[in-house]
Amino acid sequence: MVIVDKKREPLWVGELELKQNTAGFRPHKIRVLKKNGKVLTDEEYYPTKDFIELLKKANRIMVSKETSAKNRGELEDMFKAYQAKFDVVEICRHCLLQKRFNFLNKSSVKYGKEFICPDCAKDELKKALRNSKHHMGDSTMDFFDRVMDRTKDFDKTLSMLNADHLDDATTKYDTVVSSKDEKKTPIKSLPIHKRLKDLLLKKSKDLMPVQSLAVDAGLLKHQNLMIVSATATGKTLIGEIAGVENVLSKKGKMLYLVPLVALANQKYDQFTTRYNEIGLKTSIRIGAEMIKTKETTFMKKTLDSDIIVGTYEGIDHLLRLGNADALGQVGTVVIDEVHMLTDTERGHRLDGLIARLRYTVPDAQFIYLSATVGNPNYFAEKLGANLVLYEHRPVPIDRHLVFVQEHEKNRLMTQLIQDEWNQKSSKGHRGQTIIFTNSRANCQTLSNSLSMPSAYYHAGLNQRERKIVETKFGKGEIPAVVTTAALAAGVDFPASQVIFESLAMGIDWLTVQDFLQMSGRAGRPDYHDRGVVVLMPVPGKSYSSGTKESEEDIAVGLLKGTLLDDDFDYNEENQLEELLASVSVTSSKSDLMKILSTMFGSINENIMLLKLQKYRFIELKGQNVTQTELGQIASAHFLSVSKTFMITDSIKANISALRIITNLEFFSGATFKYAEQISKDLRMNLPSRVFQGAFLDIIFDGAVLREVSPKYQKLLLNFASDMFVCSCKESPYCGCAERKFSERILLLRMKGLEPIAIIRELESEYGITAYVGDVFSYLEDAVRNLEAVELIAKTMKKDGLAKEAKELRVKIRG
Repeated sequence: MVIVDKKREPLWVGELELKQNTAGFRPHKIRVLKKNGKVLTDEEYYPTKDFIELLKKANRIMVSKETSAKNRGELEDMFKAYQAKFDVVEICRHCLLQKRFNFLNKSSVKYGKEFICPDCAKDELKKALRNSKHHMGDSTMDFFDRVMDRTKDFDKTLSMLNADHLDDATTKYDTVVSSKDEKKTPIKSLPIHKRLKDLLLKKSKDLMPVQSLAVDAGLLKHQNLMIVSATATGKTLIGEIAGVENVLSKKGKMLYLVPLVALANQKYDQFTTRYNEIGLKTSIRIGAEMIKTKETTFMKKTLDSDIIVGTYEGIDHLLRLGNADALGQVGTVVIDEVHMLTDTERGHRLDGLIARLRYTVPDAQFIYLSATVGNPNYFAEKLGANLVLYEHRPVPIDRHLVFVQEHEKNRLMTQLIQDEWNQKSSKGHRGQTIIFTNSRANCQTLSNSLSMPSAYYHAGLNQRERKIVETKFGKGEIPAVVTTAALAAGVDFPASQVIFESLAMGIDWLTVQDFLQMSGRAGRPDYHDRGVVVLMPVPGKSYSSGTKESEEDIAVGLLKGTLLDDDFDYNEENQLEELLASVSVTSSKSDLMKILSTMFGSINENIMLLKLQKYRFIELKGQNVTQTELGQIASAHFLSVSKTFMITDSIKANISALRIITNLEFFSGATFKYAEQISKDLRMNLPSRVFQGAFLDIIFDGAVLREVSPKYQKLLLNFASDMFVCSCKESPYCGCAERKFSERILLLRMKGLEPIAIIRELESEYGITAYVGDVFSYLEDAVRNLEAVELIAKTMKKDGLAKEAKELRVKIRG
């Protein structure tokens, strides 16, 4: 090979034939095999004289170590004749086969029993990955390259596709490092009330770093703050310190607002226990208070407490009723998980709520908390708050990427959970795992299929069921919990390991913000020395036909991702809702404009005001704007314009109250309890959702139905006879069955049955089941809708229907 400028591709490659004469071995023929990167098909020979001159002029002559002793001796004899020196070097054998040149050195990669150069190793890796029957995107290919650069071992890198041969060094993507030792503020030095100080000192002598930064930023000087810091760095206590200090200093009560009922229940329990000790009362305001059950009877729900924990909608309901004054003097408003502003479905409501609170309690101190926010400076400026940005974690997190096949997941997860459970931290706590999956059904299925103790946890469970899981996990009694995004929003589980069994929520891929929020649950400073995050993508897997990316591409993208600036673009329905809701707290058009100006989303107020006036939801008189009775009802009950008109049209048509609310909203969470068994009888995979076409086809096909075992036939026939008898031309796809089933749930509730008893009744009659939380939510919505029907009927002078709606509401509420 003739090599110029240390290039891998030689100028030309030839085959040297030596011939022995009386003086020894000498060049006889030099046949050129490859020239300028192209393999020659016709014979071409290099002049012997020119070759000898080339040897004499060469800066360096190298002979491969792989050359046999006999051939090396012959070459040595020739070089001595021309007084040329040579070096014996290690050369990549794969390069030689490709008629290229590269050394073997410290960067070489182990390939079976030999070593090859990094370039050849990457070429071989690409071939192997393409032959693995899985589509690998560029990002995934890059990750495999990174692993091989780190391990210097081809076989070990490729073993990442084999769940039976994994090791931590190979699967580790990176480590999110913990913070260095930083100056901490002694709690004794804080200018706070003695009762609060004594309570804080029971847990620690010093504030955590982010808490110290918050103090420096004006936490105790009534400054509005936006805290952006990783999970488990102590954000929540910042809000508590501000709120409790303001209560004890007679500046007003604390509102602590969260996005989920489960999180509100947990905070209510925590604050009740913690602050009752220093004489403060805590109450809760969530939508679930509309339904009376044994579980909700003992919860304090009044507004005269020192601390009010509420969901966003729970507090917004008060404002939309025009009852802002009922809150009394508010000293602190804590908005937890403020990144929910970017949520496509609920973001506009949080945006409007914050704007309305800033208007109604302008003297309150606002504390905004989040683990992840894109463009935090913009958020803080828009919210009128000082930014406290703390980018370190109290414990490091090792993030791992494991490529698996679907059938390997359960075994591998069980092993990971067991390995973590066997670990014990320096604080004396065993390792516990949170598994995130994409649906409630998968939560239960996964939990039941793991060959070790675990629990499932999601929004479909009732408060008591969730509380049991929270308590057991908190006490370290179960190694793992399987959940959906419900846990991502801040419910406190002290896990050391987080496993992403799926990288989707529903059928949509996780966003980087969701991923960081969820992965941040790994590793708690009071419990663990480190955290572990494991992503388990299935190569080539997708969740909807509309997505081009496969799961392994998404995995690498999430690990590499950075948060993007968010676009707050509200549709007309959302704009109308927030504008109407804001009229609940002011009748001044100029003040209304001030409220809207503080929102992230833009609202075309002039056009929207005219539309609300046209719909008779508001009245405009000069600079005054007021809600009509209809507008007030729609706003307070979170009704869209279209749903409001659906109610008014139904009242005009003299439709019953029960029919109105079941037309307004069906119960959509029903599943057939015995779907798996029926699937086996029919030797086909059927969906478990009750009102999906496949089950309807069975019910109306006698030949197919006869294949089902008698026990399940009876349940299906009961269901068909009670739900599908109607005269609609489109039957059974007319919607009557869904409405009748929804009515059945409400009628059972009116008999006094609790949600769990309703489900048992449905299982007994039809073999149909549902989550308690879903039934609870449907009953809650039914109460709210019935109240809206009652009030709207009164405005329309339909007293009989109003009375009917009220009687139904009272019975369903319990």
